[in-house]
Amino acid sequence: MSSMRVPNPIAICVSDLHLTLLRPACRADKDWMETQTAYLLQVKQAASYGGRYLPILCAGDIFDRWNAPPELINFALQHLPDGMLCVPGQHDLPNHRLDLMHRSGYGVLKEAGKIADLSKVRWALAPGGKLVVFGFGWEKNIEPVGGKKREHLNLLHVALVHRYVWTADKKFPGAPAQANVSHLKESLKGYDIAICGDNHQSFLAQSGQCQVLNVGGFIRRKTDEMDYESSMGVIYSDGSIKRRRLDTSMDYFQEVPKDPKEIPFDMKTFIEGLGGLGEHGLNFKEAVENYLKANEVNAKTREIILTAMEPKP
Repeated sequence: MSSMRVPNPIAICVSDLHLTLLRPACRADKDWMETQTAYLLQVKQAASYGGRYLPILCAGDIFDRWNAPPELINFALQHLPDGMLCVPGQHDLPNHRLDLMHRSGYGVLKEAGKIADLSKVRWALAPGGKLVVFGFGWEKNIEPVGGKKREHLNLLHVALVHRYVWTADKKFPGAPAQANVSHLKESLKGYDIAICGDNHQSFLAQSGQCQVLNVGGFIRRKTDEMDYESSMGVIYSDGSIKRRRLDTSMDYFQEVPKDPKEIPFDMKTFIEGLGGLGEHGLNFKEAVENYLKANEVNAKTREIILTAMEPKP
């Protein structure tokens, strides 16, 4: 009687690390840098399997702001896993522009060889030779690889994506209909797995023949994320993918009122467009970014808005 072969893990997936020097306002950690280090250590430990080091795929937003201070960049160089296959998120890019990557902390990690950026390559073979990864960073269209374009017949094809995607119970109010995971069906033709970042609510879904893992936020950084599941993804040798919850036992939050009173605002169309975002409305920068995701805004106008929100040195 033959026994069934148990599939082995072949890759680890993360997204939305949002590394910062300052402790988020809702957190009460005694040492915020130590907390971030502990989370990154979990990823490194998960990648250490069977005497080898599994490839790690990161779907964007390594830093919370593109202009990470030198101290934080040094922290990332010391504590991030080596050689992650990455695409940039909008938080990694000045004014969300890929052509300005060289000005960013993400760009420093790339030039230092700490990460492998997939922005300007068609595909990359992940270490271990089990999967081939196609990168689609912020606002880069996903290109299907069906038919003759699928050259690597014996490898898992993975799309590494940073864009907002959602399911019915994992979205912000007013999320654009075209960002529903079902709308990725055509663009994901030929892929076995898509790893997505940006939406901090984790979920695993199916879009056509492709399994879609939205990894979700790495560390809970806002009070409206307290019920989220911090997780990473694990890809297995049989082509399956699963979510693995991170250990959050070291998390400490500030006490908040159970029913905080809202201060009414009486402003016109723009603020009305931000309405209904719950606590996101208290984080003005994130609320504006959600508004820009859900509405067609002129590129120049968008750049002016984003520039105005950047902290002055």
